[in-house]
Amino acid sequence: MSFSSACAVIQNGTIGFSCLEDLNDPFEGTALCFEASEILSSELQKNPYRNRLSRNYGILSLTRNAMNALMWAHYGDDHRGVVIGIDMTKAKLTNEESCVIPAQFGEIIYTSTMPQNKLPTSTVESLMNIGNEYNSFYNHNFELFKSTFLLKDLTWGYEEEVRVVKNIKNSGGISRYSNGEFENNSGCWSQIQVTGRPLYCLSIPKESIVEAYLGCASYSNVTRLDVEEDFYTKTRKAWQAQGINVQLVRRQERTWKLEVSDYRV
Repeated sequence: MSFSSACAVIQNGTIGFSCLEDLNDPFEGTALCFEASEILSSELQKNPYRNRLSRNYGILSLTRNAMNALMWAHYGDDHRGVVIGIDMTKAKLTNEESCVIPAQFGEIIYTSTMPQNKLPTSTVESLMNIGNEYNSFYNHNFELFKSTFLLKDLTWGYEEEVRVVKNIKNSGGISRYSNGEFENNSGCWSQIQVTGRPLYCLSIPKESIVEAYLGCASYSNVTRLDVEEDFYTKTRKAWQAQGINVQLVRRQERTWKLEVSDYRV
């Protein structure tokens, strides 16, 4: 994420979940496939399911590899940003009662051809209940949620993505295009608008934020003692004072690879 976003995450103790339809891959959720019936074709079942699942569940996108140069370029503000390291257990992102897909079951499955694992023909009742009855990992059809949230084209494999999926439905009537706060079985949320799209910020314990990797273009003069401390240096030191292990990233000599720098903040 960008440096400013990392500041917000650490200061507020929140992490952002997005709707399926707001992610940067327009083919998210298109692997859904249902057995056709005399009344409903597979396509007529897929689109309503995809839409309702998207609007009622939020996705937290994580990666296993903090040293992925392509991820830094695409999501880390051209190496000027930050990778946040989160303790999944402390953040309760492995909790099977509050996560529809907890982190330990959220590995993305990358395939070169779209799977055609047909789900049983849906009913109007099952469609209308999406978002009402599915609040935990225990009480839903995992094949449905896997097909919707965990299947992606092999070309995205470089991301090494792991997802957490939570119910983001609110009972207070907050619209998709409004700001507000609400609480449900999945946690405490602050809904904000980012570039015209909702971001659902989940409150997590601040002590669950345990690491911060600073991009190789995010810092300068880190070894000089004769310059006044700038905002970035002060912020990094404040993070360390909170118990966050702050590390600087650099490119290895004579390679394209990234590594943790020996320099200290």
